[in-house]
Amino acid sequence: MVEPENIEFPHKHNFYEILWIGKGKSNQNIDYKNYTIADDTLFFISPGQLHLFEEWENIQGYAILFTEQFFLQMFQNKNILFELSYLDNIYENPFLQIKNEDKTTIEPIVDLLYQESKSCEPSTETIQALLLVLLRRIQKLFSATNHQSNSKHQIVVFKQFKNLVELNFAKNLSVSEYASQLNITAHQLNTFVKATSGKRPAEIIRERIILEAQQLLHFSELTVTQIADQLGFDDSSYFARYFKKQIGLSPLDFRKSIY
Repeated sequence: MVEPENIEFPHKHNFYEILWIGKGKSNQNIDYKNYTIADDTLFFISPGQLHLFEEWENIQGYAILFTEQFFLQMFQNKNILFELSYLDNIYENPFLQIKNEDKTTIEPIVDLLYQESKSCEPSTETIQALLLVLLRRIQKLFSATNHQSNSKHQIVVFKQFKNLVELNFAKNLSVSEYASQLNITAHQLNTFVKATSGKRPAEIIRERIILEAQQLLHFSELTVTQIADQLGFDDSSYFARYFKKQIGLSPLDFRKSIY
């Protein structure tokens, strides 16, 4: 795993992180959205998300970090990670409040993970197996709390769509073109994405473009015209109106608000 240089500044991970805050309070910022996390909360951070650990107070708990490559290397079915709806999903709240009875189902697994990782000869296979059990237990809690009834197929299609958006958001592809790449109809894509995220595919594409624009305004010295061009906009004035409609600030005002 590539360790972020300074977690006190906005940074990206190349790994998954699950924070289990047993006691204490923390303010987290994920992709420019603020979350206050208190006792008995699981918090999920996925690769590529912009993360800032803003404040913390008397925190006790666990942090579990793993890469996609580590998790998948022992499994034939590469969709296993996709079936975990709470990971790689920037459209759901990235946290889960857990009850006392829920702790009894996951804390022993976390303890076993910790003991195995600290043993003289830790077994990679054992850690991977325990991690799978833990992630699936969390999925059950997440589905019950969020009243999810999505099929695994719907979740997998949504994750595949999200990956395609990540690769193509600056190319102005239509929803039909994304559906074609997934070998389904545009209607099916709309149905699956709406059922999983509560949003339409076009909204998700738009939000990814806006997030990229925010990051470029924040971390680069590119002009608004250059950013518009990089994101596939022929007209920088249209890009500025597009950005303001979503964020409530012009690109230049957003940049000023950060510093």
